[in-house]
Amino acid sequence: MKKHESDAKIVLNRLGKLSSFLKDLDSEAGNDECFNYPLEIIQKTMMFDISVLYKVSNIIDNRLILEVVKVLDPKNSRLDLREGRKLRLFMDARDKRYVNEVNAFINKNVSCINVPGMGCDVMGYVYFPRDCGGAYLFGGDFFGKESSVKDFEVSTVEIMCNFLSTILLKTQFKQQAEYDSLTGLYNSRKIKEELGRVLKRFERKPSLSASIAMGDIDFFKKINDTYGHIQGDLVLKEVGSILSMSMREYFDMAGRYGGEEFLLILDEIEGERAVQLVERIREKIETTRFARVDKFGKIIENQFLNITISFGVAHLDNGSEKGLSVRGSSDIEILTDCIGRADNALYTSKQKGRNQTTLFKEIK
Repeated sequence: MKKHESDAKIVLNRLGKLSSFLKDLDSEAGNDECFNYPLEIIQKTMMFDISVLYKVSNIIDNRLILEVVKVLDPKNSRLDLREGRKLRLFMDARDKRYVNEVNAFINKNVSCINVPGMGCDVMGYVYFPRDCGGAYLFGGDFFGKESSVKDFEVSTVEIMCNFLSTILLKTQFKQQAEYDSLTGLYNSRKIKEELGRVLKRFERKPSLSASIAMGDIDFFKKINDTYGHIQGDLVLKEVGSILSMSMREYFDMAGRYGGEEFLLILDEIEGERAVQLVERIREKIETTRFARVDKFGKIIENQFLNITISFGVAHLDNGSEKGLSVRGSSDIEILTDCIGRADNALYTSKQKGRNQTTLFKEIK
């Protein structure tokens, strides 16, 4: 049995659409989402029986560990390929079902080896730096006795691999430029940029309102000095996760301002309500049991740390007595004054005993 023949013109047309799709893909989309369209092209346009995406999880001794991320298998032809399953493949490809997976990984290229009685895969290698999660393999599987896979189909997979490598790297570089690698929140430059955008809107719409909050983990230096920097990093990471999950979708943003300080932008909310929202976050952090780790980063069972955080809140509007006026000043002056008010309120929280939230207007 031969593979159903695909149309070169249609495949080429889909490649053009794939290029546009990847360029327009949201930079915050997950890496795996980039592969949805390519997998569809392989299975539906190139007429392979199934298409599959693997993530390279690890290499242990002479074994390649692959995680099955996505499969398009309408006829349930490959029961061994189920999403979430991990395959442990010998690097000498002794299991002929996966000869192309191993070959593509070793040679960092497209592999298309026909195995008599087992059909033929086309498997491509998508480069991604190991410190960013490692490489991907993806391609199609045909179950016929004869390969009958065209050269242009192999070239198509190679082109798609190059597209995907470029897009994934571009997305990663963009994320590195905007996100703090430890907490996953916006970095200092990006969160200040976003605050600048919010303030710009005040010039166009006088009725707008927003608030910002500056938070600082209490006695963080003591945590580092007592338990080590690995423990401190774990605390920062967990606090970042709590802040991220506490943000209202489409309204709020959180960033690591520096060290153990965090800046929150709370859009379309006035000061008193912002304090209530921030207080819920503060209480969540106060009641969280932070895992203890040893100097090597190994979790110590049944040992936890209690962490608190102090906040200062500043209300922003377009010139009311309650908030910060954004009229008649430079962008830098407005941004500096805005952050300065929240920082001033934070200082008051620290002076009053920490583990509390202060609104700027309450400062006497």
